[in-house]
Amino acid sequence: MLVALSGGKDSVCLLRLLCAQRDAGLVEVCAAHMEHGIRGDASAGDMEFCRRLCEKLDVPFRSVSADVPRLAEESGEGVETCARRVRHAFLQNTARELSCDYIALAHHRRDRAETLLMHLLRGSSLKGMASMGEMTGEEGKIPLVRPLIDVSPEQIQAYLEELGQPWREDETNLLPDNPRNALRLKVLPLLKEIYPGAETALCRFGDICAREDACLDRLSREYASEHLSEIWGVRVLELGNAPFREKALVFRALKLALPFLDCSDMERIFDKPGFTDAGQGVRSFLADDRLYILPPAVDPGEKQLSLNGETVLPGICRVSVFPCESVPIRDNGLTQRLNAASLDGACLRLRRENDFIRPFGMAGKKSLGDYMTDRRVPLPVRDRMPLLARGSELIWVPGVGISENARVRPDAPALECSVENL
Repeated sequence: MLVALSGGKDSVCLLRLLCAQRDAGLVEVCAAHMEHGIRGDASAGDMEFCRRLCEKLDVPFRSVSADVPRLAEESGEGVETCARRVRHAFLQNTARELSCDYIALAHHRRDRAETLLMHLLRGSSLKGMASMGEMTGEEGKIPLVRPLIDVSPEQIQAYLEELGQPWREDETNLLPDNPRNALRLKVLPLLKEIYPGAETALCRFGDICAREDACLDRLSREYASEHLSEIWGVRVLELGNAPFREKALVFRALKLALPFLDCSDMERIFDKPGFTDAGQGVRSFLADDRLYILPPAVDPGEKQLSLNGETVLPGICRVSVFPCESVPIRDNGLTQRLNAASLDGACLRLRRENDFIRPFGMAGKKSLGDYMTDRRVPLPVRDRMPLLARGSELIWVPGVGISENARVRPDAPALECSVENL
């Protein structure tokens, strides 16, 4: 285990406990410390204290200094947010270098209660309430473990006093100048006067949220596997006739498709029918029974259609064309047999102004917009649909219909065209 060692009471306690486990042959221990460049000489003193403690305990030690105030100014983050990001990146890198299986953090029961209250007051979801569990991790990263998560700060201090083990004090923790410190110094003491078991109860609530969040996660993935599909790069979430009957699952399925959304974003998306800016260049379109999720607009240009092989329209589709017998295919919108002469010089592209088609079985021509309206093509899909065209005339609108000019004739060569989503 790599211990995130700050020099404070909690991380010193964690290091001493793990060293006892090491001495019993149960675990290997190393430690890492980041000096954030925030507290001047006191911060440098913390790093020296950690170095000497690890030397005394025979624990491999890594440290680094960073100018977090400057980095925060450059990134536009708050100092605390930036410090956490830089610190966690350092811990992950160090853990990989030292071949560690886990990164051990010294969060305890009161830290968890504070975090839960912060998330609650921000209007967080169950996932936020369940945060700071005994073990957390992301794919591709070393897991984080919190061995002290059920331990009180009073127990931690008593253990260190019993060992005669000193620690460093961070005077900034005594200033109620940020939300966490204000909760710790003002709110939690008042809550504990009213409800003596408040910290324990909050953590128990966090455990309940974690279990229910895991259950809803599983159900939402099942829901998404059945109701979330993709066509031409547009994701489609089937809502059914009563979209808000399963609002929790619908919202979570949407979160799977767009992880950057928060609760207020999702409420806004479902507020009224039509287009909504979902953020990061993504748009959504709410219809009666479907939600369409449109990625940022792209212009893949046009690709000359290969008449014997594959043609790819980047990010949209792949079209395969091969010679075939001159017999039409019925009831398969994504595979058609077309008159070979109609595809001579054709290209694969998206819609353009003035596009038209000569609808199959009809005389005359019709604008693409009117044709799509007649065929009830969903509005949000229209700009992403691949088209086979010669100039402004459309030969095939996959999944919708073909031109009268592309009709297969028994006495003329034919080509079979199949389109596949990318």
